Amino acid sequence: MTKAKKTNYLPMLIICLWFVAMAFSFWWFEYRYWQFFADAKVTFDGQVLEELLNKVNENEKDMANRKVTVVHFTDGNCPCSSYSRAHIKNLQGVLAQSRQITANPSDGFMKDVAIPATPSVAVWDESGKLAYFGPYSGGTLCGQGEDFVSRIMGELQQQRNPQWINMLGIGCYCPWNKAESLDG
Repeated sequence: MTKAKKTNYLPMLIICLWFVAMAFSFWWFEYRYWQFFADAKVTFDGQVLEELLNKVNENEKDMANRKVTVVHFTDGNCPCSSYSRAHIKNLQGVLAQSRQITANPSDGFMKDVAIPATPSVAVWDESGKLAYFGPYSGGTLCGQGEDFVSRIMGELQQQRNPQWINMLGIGCYCPWNKAESLDG
C-alpha cells in the first residue's frame, strides 16, 4: 500500500512543478518589465529636459516658426516599446502640427540626458516651456487608460501650459539608465 501511495504522489509532484514552471515563464515573458514609471527614491525636476530642448534647438535654423515640440523617448532594446509604437501612430492626428523627435539612449544629443524610464514623452509649448513629461498614458500598457499626451495637446491649443512632470504610473517600462538621482 505504501508503494501505491508513492506512485500517486509522483504525478501530483510533476503537475505542481509544471504549474510553477508555467507561472514563472508567464511572469518572465509578460510581466517582468511591469513596474512604477519612476522609483520612489528618484527625483526629477525637469532641468535635464530644458537642456535637451536647447540641444535640439541648436540645429533649428528658423526660430520664428516655432511649434510645440514633442520628444518620444524610446529604446529599441526595450520590449515595452512595442506597446508604444501603435499608440504613437494613433496620436499622429493630435500631433500633426507639432515638431516630433524620437530619442534613443544611443543618440549623441542624449549623452548626458537621464530620464526615469522608457517609453516616455516630453512636450514643450511654442515658447519652449516644458508642458509635460512622463508616460504616454495611465494604463498598464501604452495606449490603455487615460491618454496624457492628447490631454496636454488640448491644453496647449487653449493657450494653457499645465507644466506637469508625471512620475506616476504602473506599466511596462524599461530603465533609461541606472542613475540614482536624476536631479538637473
